[in-house]
Formats: sequence, C-alpha cells, structure tokens
Amino acid sequence: MSTNVSRQNALRSYLIFRIKAMEFLDILGLFNCLRANTMRQDEIAPVKAQVPQGLVPLISFLAFRPPQYSADSLKTVAVSWFALFIDKNGMDAIKVWSQVFPAHASKVQAAWRKMEASWQILRTFRNRAGFHADKPMKFFAARHQLRKEWSKVQAALDEFKKLFDFFLLAEGTELGAELGPALDSLMDELEKKQGSKFQRDQFKAYLMIADAKALAT
Repeated sequence: MSTNVSRQNALRSYLIFRIKAMEFLDILGLFNCLRANTMRQDEIAPVKAQVPQGLVPLISFLAFRPPQYSADSLKTVAVSWFALFIDKNGMDAIKVWSQVFPAHASKVQAAWRKMEASWQILRTFRNRAGFHADKPMKFFAARHQLRKEWSKVQAALDEFKKLFDFFLLAEGTELGAELGPALDSLMDELEKKQGSKFQRDQFKAYLMIADAKALAT
C-alpha cells in the first residue's frame, strides 16, 4: 500500500471518529444539563407547562421523571459510547490518533496506558447492560461493577477528553488543508456509488471542519 493511500485511509477513519465524537459530545452536553438540574419532581410540571408546544426543555425528558433520572439514562449511553472509541476490535481511536498524528504517537500511547485499566469494566458494561442487555444476574452485576469501579472509568474519560481537546486544536495546524479535501474525496466516491448528493457545507459545519476552499479565499 502506497504512503498516499495509507494516509487517505487514516484520514477517512479519523472522519468516522469525528462523527462519533461529535455525537458523544452532544450526549455529554445533555447529560451535564440534566445532571446539574436539581428540581424536585413536583416542580417540573408547572415549568414544563410554560414551554411552547413542540419544544423539549432540558428539565427532564418526561414530566414524571426528575432530571437526575433522565441524566442516568444518558450516562448509560455515554459510557457505552466511550467503549466504542477504545475498542481495539472496533473504532480504536488510539490507533487512529497515532496514525493521523504520528508526531504525537507516544503521547497517545501514554494516555492509553492510563485508560487501559478501565477497558474490561467498560466492555463488560457495554455488552451486558449498555448497548446490549444480558440475563438479569449478568445485567445487574455489570451495572454494579461500573458503580464500584467508577473512579477508574472517570479517570479514563478524563484522559480521553484531554486527548480529544488536544487533537481538535492540533487539526488546524497539523492537518492543515488535508481534512476538508479528505472529506470531499470520500463524499465524491459515496455520491458516485450511491447516486445521491451530500449537503457538504452543512456536514462540515456539523463536524466543525473548516472548508479549505473558504480558507483559501
């Protein structure tokens, strides 16, 4: 495989990571809003009644559930999503980061060593109680283990977030004009194969990827 093809494949894998990462950040944003809300259950209904029809307030998703309970549901999704990122048989963001930003490979591996202790906990939770649901004893055992070992998972989440923040900033200087064209090239192939069109400007805005053409003008 040529160096150019290898680089193209790495950038395309990174684009997939960015899509899932933006979804992850949206989930965390909702979780944090709900978790910070300390309204009692009897306070929720009158406030919700003032919200215009068709809008969903970040008080609680259901009128009869306190915000903290809705936050716990999103926590299940967020933790399972995190497992998706570090799964060596899945997305493996550690490998993707190391390939796309080779100058920082040692930094990535050092962070992974701090995250690795949480992997078995996360995988078990994801498989038995997060994205999937196992038999009752295994289901509740996985939830209990997550609560008991939460400090390890929290430390891993913190390390992941630090890396993600670092590489978002590094994109502008170290990827230069590569990311936008990589997305355009991928979409060219997809449009040709699928016979459909992408709203590219909207998609780039969703991913927070600057348009190289706009930057050049």
